[in-house]
Amino acid sequence: MPSKPRHQDPEEIILAAARRCYLKDGIRNTGMREVAQAADVARSTLYRYYPSRDDVLVAVVKREMEAANTVIRRKLQRYDNPADIVVEGLLLALQEIPRRPILQAVFASEDDSRARRVIWESDIIVQFGERLLQHVMQPAQELGILQDRVRPEIMVEWVYRTLISLLTLPSNWTRSNQELRVMLHALLVPVLLR
Repeated sequence: MPSKPRHQDPEEIILAAARRCYLKDGIRNTGMREVAQAADVARSTLYRYYPSRDDVLVAVVKREMEAANTVIRRKLQRYDNPADIVVEGLLLALQEIPRRPILQAVFASEDDSRARRVIWESDIIVQFGERLLQHVMQPAQELGILQDRVRPEIMVEWVYRTLISLLTLPSNWTRSNQELRVMLHALLVPVLLR
């Protein structure tokens, strides 16, 4: 087991160990015992910070999503049209998620639907979605083009479900990013914007 520096935060050690376990053995095969062993902490210490294996998973995925969202938001700064931000944001997410093995395992793998369900039932999807879409929704509201019937949580769910669908079951008809961009403009934008 790797030794841990005395000054390092126990949560940092635990989450780094959990990430290593997920990557080595898979999310499904990683339990509290494996994380505690990899982190070189007592299980009681692990439970003090994270009461369940789902809590550990949510914390690790949250960090991965924060890193991905930082990249996506930085790249989206060049767009100012709300429709382009929605479509390009989804395209960027479709590119970024597979580059991150933990996010790939949760959102784009057929193997671990349980992990996807745990993340869906946590509040991080809504938090990240609302933050990511805030710079879409606010300008759209100011321009008067946001659909009145679309509540933020519905918008987040619609975009999330579209993303999961495209990650887990790629289209038979769109072969390029340009074709996917056209499809998203035609199908996603009218639901969200006027």
